[in-house]
Amino acid sequence: MSSHLVFVESNMSGSGFEALAAAKRMGHRVSFLTCDLSYYVGGVGETLDTALIDRVARCDTDDVEAVLAAVREVGRDHPVDAVLTMSEWHVAVTAAAARRLGLAGSEPDAVAAARDKSRTRTLCQAAAVPIPAFRRVERTDTLDDADIPVPCIVKPVDELLSIGVKLCASATEARAHVRHLLEERSQIGYRGRPRTPAVLIEEYLDGPEYSVETLTYEGTTSVLSVTRKLLSPPPAFVETGHAVPAPLDPDVRTACEEVAAAALAAIGYTFGSAHIELRVTAAGPKLIEVNCRPGGDRITRLVTLATGIDMVAEQIGMHLGRRPELTGRTDRGAAIVFLPSTAGRVDEITGTVQARAHEGVVDVQLYVETGTETGSHGDNTDRFGHVIAVGPTSTAALQRAEAAAQSIAFTVAAAADAYSG
Repeated sequence: MSSHLVFVESNMSGSGFEALAAAKRMGHRVSFLTCDLSYYVGGVGETLDTALIDRVARCDTDDVEAVLAAVREVGRDHPVDAVLTMSEWHVAVTAAAARRLGLAGSEPDAVAAARDKSRTRTLCQAAAVPIPAFRRVERTDTLDDADIPVPCIVKPVDELLSIGVKLCASATEARAHVRHLLEERSQIGYRGRPRTPAVLIEEYLDGPEYSVETLTYEGTTSVLSVTRKLLSPPPAFVETGHAVPAPLDPDVRTACEEVAAAALAAIGYTFGSAHIELRVTAAGPKLIEVNCRPGGDRITRLVTLATGIDMVAEQIGMHLGRRPELTGRTDRGAAIVFLPSTAGRVDEITGTVQARAHEGVVDVQLYVETGTETGSHGDNTDRFGHVIAVGPTSTAALQRAEAAAQSIAFTVAAAADAYSG
């Protein structure tokens, strides 16, 4: 039966557009609330297919009252059955709006706790969830060397895409990065949104990084997959690829799943999708952060390719009162690798046809074209594109994706010569 779904904004890294496509594939009416539609159309790389949307309503999507007014307006002729988002920046306002409208959604307090990484830490610490030692720092705080574990991670309390995250090898370096985040960089961030003037200083967790992809319905959390995360060398932590399912010892996998479920319970998360990041240390898995939405970076597509479960479609079903259906899984591997960018003007791109011809490759996408001017930020926005591949295992899929990526080369004006993705 057709329902009317209202999506509040979208991310640009896979799950947002996937959810819109899934909603239309399921036969639903789709309204899209945005402060500026031009953000999603007319650019290079993946852009919004407006044919997936029945109605666009412009409003201040950072304001609950504005979102409520827009939902009521689009619902005049077609009553609204669900309000949801796949955008990290809009999970809090969406949860609050759904609650006010009496619709299914995440607990607003739980979402707010996840958006502030220091609050997540405090709640998880009280619930005995394994976390790194940490301290929240604001502008008026003073820092002694004894307050700073070395090495340590310094990062904003509410950013994503690894923006501002840095491994610091000394107390002096840590204080300098704190000062940069709180005083030197602009306090206006993504789409003009003010940044929270606070940072975390926390113990560096030595060990490989993973994420746990979950759906929680009526307080019960189901794990769809554990994802292997590929990272650039420190001091930055740029995500260079992902593989599903992570090749883990069964006991370690179970421990990761238990930490993820415990973290969700600690913040009071009883409904919705989640993407929980952690590191497996010598002492076992420890939590990095909780995100109350599906993983970005096409992780939802990897989950579908590897398991046969359409995570975003199941989340839509949850918002319409249907328990997620997680049976009938397939068993293979899927992986994505990103084509790293460098600052300058892209003069030439070669090898995409060859990359698409590689065994197991299911998607090659470029985010730039010749003439595109690019910057370098030291975070997950430093990408020229991606390659996705499948295989009998995630290791095989990753090898195929990496081989295909090596076929693609970019000539950048600021570089001495071409380099390969």
